[in-house]
Amino acid sequence: MLDILRRHAGGHVRAMGSGHSWSDAAVSDEVSLDLSLLNGIHLKENHVRAGAGCRLQQLLNVLRRWQGRTLPTLGAIKRQTISGAISTGTHGSGKPGLSHFVAGLRVAAYDPASGEPRIFEYRGGETLEAARCAVGCAGIILSVDLPTVPLYRIRETVLHLADLAQVLARIEACPLTQFAFLPYRWDYLAFERASAGERRLSPVEWLRAMLFRLYHFLWVDLMAHLLVKLTLVLGSRAQILFQKLTPRAAIKNCTRLDDAEHVLTLGHHYFSHEEMELFVPASKLRPALELLRRETEAFAGRSEYTQHYPFLVRRVLPEDTLISMAAGATEPWYSISVFTYFRPARRAGYYAFCAALARAMHSAFGARLHWGKHFPLGAAEMARAHPRLERFRQLCRASDPRGVFCNAFAERVLGLQRV
Repeated sequence: MLDILRRHAGGHVRAMGSGHSWSDAAVSDEVSLDLSLLNGIHLKENHVRAGAGCRLQQLLNVLRRWQGRTLPTLGAIKRQTISGAISTGTHGSGKPGLSHFVAGLRVAAYDPASGEPRIFEYRGGETLEAARCAVGCAGIILSVDLPTVPLYRIRETVLHLADLAQVLARIEACPLTQFAFLPYRWDYLAFERASAGERRLSPVEWLRAMLFRLYHFLWVDLMAHLLVKLTLVLGSRAQILFQKLTPRAAIKNCTRLDDAEHVLTLGHHYFSHEEMELFVPASKLRPALELLRRETEAFAGRSEYTQHYPFLVRRVLPEDTLISMAAGATEPWYSISVFTYFRPARRAGYYAFCAALARAMHSAFGARLHWGKHFPLGAAEMARAHPRLERFRQLCRASDPRGVFCNAFAERVLGLQRV
């Protein structure tokens, strides 16, 4: 790695992850590094060191099989590499994102004094806070140290609720809860979730868990998405009707108990789609959802774009980083995911909707965007949204004075400069 950085010290270098990101965060117009062979896993008693190219599913399998342990938080997808997941701020529901838990990093970057490439090990301070979520701009991650926790199970019940106050009360009682805000109905499906600790499943509970896994695979991951795709062919009336019927298709008021990994993650990768994810402070959630409703109805009314998938909302606790989505927060934040299942050639209306929504959310509530997803805002807006962005830039320039790790995306959204 050091030889590669030495040979390309006058150019531009970016590392690739799994290709899961919708943003241009990993795009390079010069040198791209495939880190998939840096996938070693070194187990310790309560920690693990994973190579940058190790995928989350591989890591979770090893932790479960050899130690009966797992990671302290999980996102909805397990296909990312560990370095890609932390670099873009992958988060779960009801906890801080994965970046927050990073205990140490080994990174290849440039020595501020000599300009020569070398390997840095970050174990604390602002350098670790910056590198925990750096969008690839703090150097090439070689390995990540993370704490692990005993395998735990989650109790989940799906509820159809009419009012946001009811949803928020469920979240206070069951902190892992997330919910769907249903377009054109404007009520809620709450996925009430609480940790059930390390308890073993009885035979009946195990059978119920297997049946729910089958239901989620066949209906939630496959058939429901096939029907969404069908409505895209049939037009906006079909799209609106299907969203209004969504609560009828869900199994509600029936509790399941299963491993956290199977409850918290989804099979979103089965169908081509795109996502923009906005983050707003908890104190602004109610007016933010009202703004979302107005924008959605306005676009559908002008026949520019009809939202054909529920808005998914998750709580994220404050994170000890410089620029992740809940960095430096004094209260929880909520993420709002906006999906489209149109083919790329038909996404112009979706992009217009996202641009208008992101500008309005940022102006009204200081909304932040997920670095790894559709990103219609620029560096000026992100400087207002992230108070420590300038400090992040300074640290990046210290270990990369020539902008080797900078790309067009980092210029546009982070305000870094390529030399």
